[in-house]
Amino acid sequence: MKKLLTDKRSVFNPFSYIAGTEALFYGLALISLTALLGWASNTWLDGLLDLHYGPAAPFWIHLALGFTNWLSMVIVLTPMAMMLSPSRVRFVDIAGTQALARAPMLIATATGFLTAPHQVGQWAVYTFLGEGESVELAGHHIIIAALTILVIVLMVIWMVVLMYNAYKVSANIKGTRAGLSFTAAILIAYAISKAAAIYVIRWGI
Repeated sequence: MKKLLTDKRSVFNPFSYIAGTEALFYGLALISLTALLGWASNTWLDGLLDLHYGPAAPFWIHLALGFTNWLSMVIVLTPMAMMLSPSRVRFVDIAGTQALARAPMLIATATGFLTAPHQVGQWAVYTFLGEGESVELAGHHIIIAALTILVIVLMVIWMVVLMYNAYKVSANIKGTRAGLSFTAAILIAYAISKAAAIYVIRWGI
């Protein structure tokens, strides 16, 4: 753990220091905490790479979305890693590192506590769709909303880098094989996560 905290490279690849059951424990705890923040701030992670601000919903829906996002990647990467890896692949390593790789979404979800992004979103819905209530925007609202979008995009990029490095370490795959298989996996997993999110939201609301 000491090396994990002192090695600067662990910001993008902590999986040489933490994997398996330990990574799974911390990863699931972070996914649960992210769901709690999403519930408190009305921030929806309704897809593997998605974040939207929306209406209030029960905590279990946010928790279900968090777990389906994680599981969508795990169920795609696990058989892919077993087919392509020259080494023995452990399910707990794939599951644990992929759970931990979603840690940046904790920061992204915390942006939901800012009022400016919600106001800009409400203004856009009213202006372009004619729904909701009209709101007046100040210049600082737009600036804060723009900075919020930048933070969210950076967090998503960071998460994808972590997911890729988690896959490479857990499956012991490198180079072009790792890049192409991961790209295919994330596209498939994204489609699965969106389908699962639609089902969870329709069933829960």
